[in-house]
Amino acid sequence: MLENILKEIYRVKFGSNFAKEVSKQEEIFVAFLLMDFYGLPNPVKLLAIEYIPLMIESFHRWHKSAGMEKSPLEWLRCC
Repeated sequence: MLENILKEIYRVKFGSNFAKEVSKQEEIFVAFLLMDFYGLPNPVKLLAIEYIPLMIESFHRWHKSAGMEKSPLEWLRCC
């Protein structure tokens, strides 16, 4: 009973903020997908370039666990 009351209080207090944020992120994601699909300049690609060095190690672990000896992406070499 108390657990349900606390969950409802949390939902009322914070739920709308989370829903707004999720909605905003979904709208941005769809906009970037459409920009990429139609070949429009997409600023995310430029921002993502600086994160590639940070993601190389996790990408390497992923393709090794998937059974691929070398990177499946020709432009991204990690081994």
